[in-house]
This record gives sequence, structure tokens and C-alpha cells, in this order.
Amino acid sequence: MKKKRLVQRILLAVGVLALGTTIAVFIGYRHVTRNPEILLDRVQKEADMQLNKIRQTATKNGIREWRLEAESATLMDQHKTMLLTRPDVEFFMDDGDNVRLTADRGTIFTDSSRMNISGQVSADTSLYRFRTDALAYDPATRELRADTPVTITGQAFTLRADSMAMNLKTNITHFEGGVEGTISEDLQL
Repeated sequence: MKKKRLVQRILLAVGVLALGTTIAVFIGYRHVTRNPEILLDRVQKEADMQLNKIRQTATKNGIREWRLEAESATLMDQHKTMLLTRPDVEFFMDDGDNVRLTADRGTIFTDSSRMNISGQVSADTSLYRFRTDALAYDPATRELRADTPVTITGQAFTLRADSMAMNLKTNITHFEGGVEGTISEDLQL
């Protein structure tokens, strides 16, 4: 009987401790996301290098894949990331068109050249403009992917979807989830 009560008390204590830890982590996360300057202070202390007004061009086999400009960049070598402020990225497509993308912030993973861009993401091509909250670039597939709602507008159409994947090699874009739009009768295919 005493062993059973001891086990129950230990299990209760572990449960209360786990619940308390979960609540503390949740409150801490909300505090940091509502006060990003706290996170910036911590990042600046861990930064290996901070740069203002940067430019970078990525090439593969002598062909430009993208060009980046940003107000500032913070290199965190230990995490293999470069944090960007106000990135402006131009992706070069095989058909000669370009995608010019701007956002509030971004991250380049230095070990793979993958990018995550977020905060009022806006991108333009010669034919249309799309807007979303977050976008990822995968250099292995040369694909831009938005897993947040996206709105695309062109001269004769407007399209909304829950997610989008744009292949920069083929210039083919796929939309998924809640796809809806308006097409003008003036649209020429």
C-alpha cells in the first residue's frame, strides 16, 4: 500500500513538473515572439559577424541562380545560418524572366544555400505579382514554395490558394488548397 502511494506521488510530481515546464516554455516563446528585440539582443551576442548593406550572388556551373541584397546580415556560423534584414532577392529563370522578391526578413542556411523568407513577402515577374507571409527556396530543386496563403495578380487574373510551389527551371507553378480566382475575358492563352 505504501509503495502504491509512493509511486502515485512520484507520478503526480512528474506530471506537475512536465505541465509546469510546458507552460513556462509556452510563455517564454510568446514573450520572445511579441518582443523581437529580446531575440535580436540574444542573436547579436551569438553572432560571428554582422554586416550592413550586403550583396551576394549565387552561381552554379558559371550560371547565376540568384542575386541578393539586404540592409543587414548576421552570420551565425555555429548554427550555419545568415539572418537577413529586408532582403531583396532576384532569382534568374531559364526562360530569361526573373522573379524579384522582397520581404521583411530572411534566413540563408549556409551549408545548403536554402532560404526562408518571411514577413510581407512580395514577388514580381514580368507577368504577375504574388504576395504571401512566408516563402522557402530550395536550390536543389530550384523551387520557391509558399505554405502560407498566397495571392497572385496579373493583368487579367487574380488567384488565391493555401499554398504554392513554383519551379524556376520549368516556370511551372502548382497551387493547392482552396484555390479560387477571377479571370478576365481579356486573358489570352
